[in-house]
Amino acid sequence: MATKKKRRLGRGLGSMISSPVKVEVPGAIEPAGDAAVATLEASPPIAEEVASGSLVHVPLDQLQPNPYQPRKVFDEAALVSLADSIRSAGVMQPVIVRPASAGGYELVAGERRLRAAEIVGLSRIPAVVQEVDDRTAAEWSIIENVQREDLNPMERAEAFQHLQDQFGLTHQEIAEKVGLNRSSVTNHLRLNELDEATKQAVRTTALSMGHARAMLAITNLTARAKFLRQCISSNWSVRELERRVRRTTEGPAGGSESPGEVNPRQSNIEDLQKKLGEHLGTRVQIQQQAKNPGRGRLVIEFFDLDQFDGLLGQLGFNNS
Repeated sequence: MATKKKRRLGRGLGSMISSPVKVEVPGAIEPAGDAAVATLEASPPIAEEVASGSLVHVPLDQLQPNPYQPRKVFDEAALVSLADSIRSAGVMQPVIVRPASAGGYELVAGERRLRAAEIVGLSRIPAVVQEVDDRTAAEWSIIENVQREDLNPMERAEAFQHLQDQFGLTHQEIAEKVGLNRSSVTNHLRLNELDEATKQAVRTTALSMGHARAMLAITNLTARAKFLRQCISSNWSVRELERRVRRTTEGPAGGSESPGEVNPRQSNIEDLQKKLGEHLGTRVQIQQQAKNPGRGRLVIEFFDLDQFDGLLGQLGFNNS
């Protein structure tokens, strides 16, 4: 008997953003100084009651921002490019809005298009009205950003934390909704444990996701701040940062090589640790006995019971 595939929430949003629907900018395009602007024709007023799924032209002054918008940083050059496209071809894809309790509408998805429309000088923007609750609005906003233009790792981490804290979603549920695997969601959520300086370095792309994960192993904030400065100023690779962090937290492995020498056995172990960690989505340590390198321990870390259950499943253990 075939099992029924679980429906992902993203399909509701996907059906509205998968195929572009061109919506012309009302009015003619006329030059104005060094730039072209859209001269808008008068549009009929919006009805007080609009059926869900309707396409309307919403005045920008009646559109409230999305309180669940995960993106904090917008690429200005990309917005200008999108604005140029709107000037020449119109708004190709409506934004998604929902009725606001205080009147007007609240943006659900499409903030880049809205900002570009403001740059162009439009007074209205085409929008599809959807009756959705707070949780769905938050999920759709995150899904749109993940699917269309990557958030930076900290923005993802904070958005996933919001879904977990406010709406009680598990790591697996978040993964299913945004189209990522569970281990990736767990790794992102762990970034919220970082100090503010390291978080900001991730937001500005001074540190990558890999660098940030390595920083989590340094629990002393003074030591972490020192590593942060050295990592950025010396442009360390993730591998180099991991090696230095491991040496600090666990002591030099092998003990006999000088700083300039490379222990092939230890290098192989580090590679294997990294591959196992990426496969399981958590930190893995391989600890060999000094007197008998053929023996040792494999340590798989977990950071909450939800991740522990996921690791058991990946290892093929059924705890039911």
